[in-house]
This record gives sequence, C-alpha cells and structure tokens, in this order.
Amino acid sequence: MAVTARFVSWLMRKVFLIYNPASGRKRRQRAEDIARVAEIFRNAGVRVEAAATTHAGSAIQQAQEAANAGFDTVVACGGDGTANEALNGLMRSPAEVALGVVPLGSGNLLASDLRLPADPAAAATRVLTYVPRDFRPGVVCSQHNGATEKRYFLIAAGVGADAELMYRTAVEAKEIWGRNAYFLEMARMAFHGAYPMFQVEWEDAQGNRGQDKATLGLAIRAGKFPGLLRFVDLGSGLMRNDFCLLLFRTDKIRRFLSYFASVATGKNWKVPDVDAIHTKWFRCTPLSHTPVIRAQADGELLGALPAELGIEERSVKLLMQ
Repeated sequence: MAVTARFVSWLMRKVFLIYNPASGRKRRQRAEDIARVAEIFRNAGVRVEAAATTHAGSAIQQAQEAANAGFDTVVACGGDGTANEALNGLMRSPAEVALGVVPLGSGNLLASDLRLPADPAAAATRVLTYVPRDFRPGVVCSQHNGATEKRYFLIAAGVGADAELMYRTAVEAKEIWGRNAYFLEMARMAFHGAYPMFQVEWEDAQGNRGQDKATLGLAIRAGKFPGLLRFVDLGSGLMRNDFCLLLFRTDKIRRFLSYFASVATGKNWKVPDVDAIHTKWFRCTPLSHTPVIRAQADGELLGALPAELGIEERSVKLLMQ
C-alpha cells in the first residue's frame, strides 16, 4: 500500500464521483457498487462526494462545477459516455483536475484500455495506484441546429456508419446485451442496404494531404480493446498525440465484414478500399443530395456534417498506470 498512500497524500485528497444510475447495470446493483467504490476511497483516506447524473449531458456541468469547487479528482463511474461528459466538463474549467474511471456501463472501452478490471470495487482499488498523466484529448467540431458544436473525446470519434450505429442501437438493447448490442445492430445494418458517401480530406503523418469519398471515418485513440476485439492492434494509443483514422472508401457490406473479421482475428489481411492512417486531422463534408450524416464521440451522438476532427492543444490529467 506504500504507492497508494503516497499517491493519495498528494493528489486524491478530495474526489467527486459522478455515476450514471441508468448505465449498464440494474439500478439496485449500481447503488451498491457506488457505495462500495466510495467506501474504498474513504478507507484510503480520501474525502469523497458522489452525485448521480440527472439527464443526458448533466455530467458535463457536474464535472465543471466539481472542478471549480476545488475537487482535485473527478471519477466517472459509468460507461464511455459518462467519462466523455466528465472530460468535457473538466475542459470547461481552468482548474487542473485529474480524471479517473470506474467501469459501470454497457460500453467500457476506456476502462479496458486503462487495464481496469470489470468489477467496480477492484477497479476503484486499482485507480488508487494510478498516477495522473498528461493526455491531449481529441476534438470534434460538427453542426447542430445551425451552429458549430465542439466536443472532446477520449477513445474514439467518427463520422458516418459508426455514428449511425450509435443512433440506431436502442438503450433497452444495451441494458440487456451490454456492448454486444452494438454487434447485433451492426449485423442488422449489414443486411439493410448501403451507407451514404461523404467527402473526406486528411493529412497523414508525413504531412501529405489526401481526399476521397467514404462511408466511414473513424478516429481511434485506444490501444487495447475488449471482448471480440481483443486481438485488434492499430498501433494507436492514448499517449500518442494523434489517432488512427480508419477510412472506409466503400459502401460494400462485404468489405465492412471482411475488415471486421481481419482485425478481430488478429490476421490483419488487406481489405480493398479500407485504410488505417495515422493523422492529427481530418475533415468530412456532405455530398449533394445525401441524407443527414451524423458524427459521434466516445459513443455519444453529436451533430451532422460538415465535421472536423483533430487533437486538442490543451491537455488534461488522466489517471493511468
């Protein structure tokens, strides 16, 4: 416990737990999990306050208020959406506050990438041993109600087919099936027609510009993936100041399925019209007479095209190994 004691003494003195009462687990189980997590922190000598989210987006304001009120750490207890909202709240505050994660949601890609166990109590115990590292979040600028909406992201953001997947996956399905609800919806979408194209421009790691039409542009920051995706290796990582852009320059369903099989098995065979590009920036614009094409960040739906994705200059403290 020497590492924990040293860490708590200089950073985690005052922790604000934000938890989503409707994320992933049954309500009674979630209440018990939060109580256990809070007890673990208190037993380590940490002052803890906890608050439930009240509606979509409320964790943004709650994290911002916690930062402004003098909390030195905000721990998002939920899924990737809860962590995303907490990040965006901290980015609105001038205070330097660390962000930690305890998995309680249906989608816990960030927690998996941070090597956190699925059990909330075990995750809280491990978070106490983590240290704050500078992390430059990704940023998405998209259009919402005629205005530009800016949103930061931790692990992934995209335009096109993946955002449509987030849009179509029902909350009830995620409650029942967890992250597998996305795979079930992906299979359903695969048999119901093509995806619309949009224009995409990017700049690769060598500074070369490219442009083409695509149905999906997905910016990946995570380096480790859970479950069916555990063999995926894109060369991405949270500590890199870029992301891996998965670019699908095709609307053929068989290419999507082939690429998924390629990375899921770890074989990584080449799929025509699918590229993985390391970049810090790309921009997507609609073609004429196309339907609404959406954007997403960490699984949270944003606005529509045009959209621009990049890496934010300002860093945030992220609790990691």
